[in-house]
Amino acid sequence: MVAVFWLARPLAAADNAAKIFAQAQKEERAGHMTQAYLLYSQAAALEPGNQFYWMKSVAVEARAALESPPKPPNPAPTTGTGAVASPFDAMNASDRAALRQPQPPVQLRGAPGNKDFDLRADAKSLWEKVARAYALDTVFDGDYQTGPALHFHLTAADYRDALHALEAATGSFLVPISARLMLVVKDTEQKRREVEPSELVTIPVPQATTTQELTEIATAVRQLFALDHVAFDTQQNMVVLRGHNSLLEPARAVFDELLHHRPQVDIQMELVEVDLSSSLMYGVDLSPTLPITYLGTFWHSSLSIPSAVSGLLTFGGGQSLFGIAIASATAMAQLTTANTRTLVRSEVRAVDNTPATVHVGNRLPVLTSGYYGPASYSQGGTVYMPPPSFTFEDLGITMKVTPRIHGMDEVTLDLDTEFKVVTGQSLNGIPIISNRKLTTKVRLHEGESAVVAGLLTSNQARNIGGIAGVSNIPVLGELFRQTDKELQTTEVLLVIKPTLLNLPPDQFATPAIFTGSDTRPITPL
Repeated sequence: MVAVFWLARPLAAADNAAKIFAQAQKEERAGHMTQAYLLYSQAAALEPGNQFYWMKSVAVEARAALESPPKPPNPAPTTGTGAVASPFDAMNASDRAALRQPQPPVQLRGAPGNKDFDLRADAKSLWEKVARAYALDTVFDGDYQTGPALHFHLTAADYRDALHALEAATGSFLVPISARLMLVVKDTEQKRREVEPSELVTIPVPQATTTQELTEIATAVRQLFALDHVAFDTQQNMVVLRGHNSLLEPARAVFDELLHHRPQVDIQMELVEVDLSSSLMYGVDLSPTLPITYLGTFWHSSLSIPSAVSGLLTFGGGQSLFGIAIASATAMAQLTTANTRTLVRSEVRAVDNTPATVHVGNRLPVLTSGYYGPASYSQGGTVYMPPPSFTFEDLGITMKVTPRIHGMDEVTLDLDTEFKVVTGQSLNGIPIISNRKLTTKVRLHEGESAVVAGLLTSNQARNIGGIAGVSNIPVLGELFRQTDKELQTTEVLLVIKPTLLNLPPDQFATPAIFTGSDTRPITPL
């Protein structure tokens, strides 16, 4: 008997709440708002789990207050010390943490399936009948006016299409309260500001997006939808949007479309260095000096001929006392050539209208400051010597490229190329660095290569050695001189080739985003 008693008690309370709610509806239709509010509140108290009863009491509360004269408030209870006793408990840390938890927006979940409607009734009756067809409940704003009878005709519509059509027909908008309950409000600018809920959404931003591009997109979206707040979280790399839910959902869709469809280009770079050197040496190797040898026997001296002398050139038929020593001569011809080709390949992936930088080379530490004074004082003691400071120079080639894609077959590349090499000279112990810079633009087809930069260094030397006077005689002088020719050429070429990785935005089908009119945006369901 006890079990039956506890089971029958909630059923009896539910029956009493339903009877009181029906009586409250009669009082509301009769215009007795104060009595209807009291009965709705009593029904909600008997059945706390029924949100529909509570929403009906909230809906008629404003009109019930207009019917009832104001009464002076009762004095608040006081404690023994004379202080007013607070009806609320003190908030703890868990309560504050729960308040900071973001809640997802409420979504209606009507019954599935398509239905047909052919109704003639006032606005409230239309909302109640259509909502009931999809197993939904409806409450109305306290200032909602019924209006004249309307003819509502619709075929093969799900609950979203039916509710949107009903919003347009009755000049209303709805606010989801729960999955099965909605509040219907007259669509005015003031009611939009007062009743329509606001949302806050976060949109992750890709790392390749520049600040300028992100600012332009955010400005365009904010001006288009008149959002309340747009901010950029630099720590988490996210964009925060806040506004009414009827404007925020299409604003987020437009933001995603402008942000994510960004084409990418694969840029292949080849650094080619060609070294060509040649050396040619030909002629007759003669001694540049011709010693004169004494052939006489003055003071009984013996005749001495140097070992390197192969013969003597005498004068006067051999009767002279002097001879010119003739050294051995060598005919020579030597040719040396060298051709070196060094290839360095690099590949970079860049987003449209976003710069990418490539460095091929090494880094050279350069001393910028140091201490060069004495290590100690003359009177004794140690001098403080601050540590030296360095800067690093990027030697080799550094290229900054910014692609701009035109359709599916052409790409414009903004190139900023810099060449840095050590000259081998120094000033005050600091090496001198040679710097060459090239800034240009090139427009290429898909898969087309181009040479965009080149450095050419050429050295040529020619040396002639021989007997003075004789070696300058035309034709005959070739037999009395030696010629050395050296040629060295170094050429550095930069070859670039772009390849489109994905389609540009103009090649995608633009989705339709339904937002309604400027004054009556569509409520997202």
